[in-house]
Amino acid sequence: MRVKRGGGQLADGNDNISLLLNPGGLGGWASYQRHLRHLVCPAGFGCVGFKDRPGLMDFHGQPGQRARFMSIDFPRELLAPRVADLEDAARGRLVPGEALRLLMRQALELTHSPEALSPERTTQAAEQLLDMATLTLGGTRDATELAVKRGLSAARLRAIKAMMAAHASYGGLSVNWVAKRYGISPDYVRALFKRQGTSFTDHLLELRLQRAYRQLAGQRRGGRPIVDVAYSSGFNNLSWFYRAFRQRFGMTPKDARNGLSIQGNMGAFSSLLYR
Repeated sequence: MRVKRGGGQLADGNDNISLLLNPGGLGGWASYQRHLRHLVCPAGFGCVGFKDRPGLMDFHGQPGQRARFMSIDFPRELLAPRVADLEDAARGRLVPGEALRLLMRQALELTHSPEALSPERTTQAAEQLLDMATLTLGGTRDATELAVKRGLSAARLRAIKAMMAAHASYGGLSVNWVAKRYGISPDYVRALFKRQGTSFTDHLLELRLQRAYRQLAGQRRGGRPIVDVAYSSGFNNLSWFYRAFRQRFGMTPKDARNGLSIQGNMGAFSSLLYR
């Protein structure tokens, strides 16, 4: 498939800057714009697109291979002043790096969100995408400093939380394990959670308790033994599991299996710590 942007499209006067991204898949595509190189974008890569220039894109792949394509538009007046050399950034591919990976992750999360964002969350998400785009393209000194302090930290925390949710049942999940996977220090991981008024330990505990509750409430009578549910949810200390579960939900694990409603305060876990 070939997609062109020619005179008819240029007549709309749109001068936005687009990040054309390939978030994954076996297929790919190539992009060409006037005064820029012909750029091939396999999975994980991307390039810059200027809406005020003619260009074309060729999508390719073997039979049965779907090419994935994502375009994120930024108003020129917002993005261009933040980038040190926009023309230079547009001459080459956007190679996989932390900022680009986090940008793709957040954009995909937004496309998969089942509900519309609140005005406040919309503004926040737009700022974070702008910060990740700035770091991806190479920002000015001031813009980079702001993007690292604001957008990168928020994006890292979202990614860490998503990873923790996927691996919450792993008993060895710890702040050191997470820090090693992301190439950052354990203290930095703790600081990310502290800025949100919580802690790594409390967030992990909440994930595991929610996992245990869902399993127990979904099985009702005659399901797996409670001890199996506890261990499969990431707990390695049964007495701690029973105590934390009761404090979190206002009932015992057995009550949850028998169909009792939650009585506890949903936010009462800021003081719970692993022992």
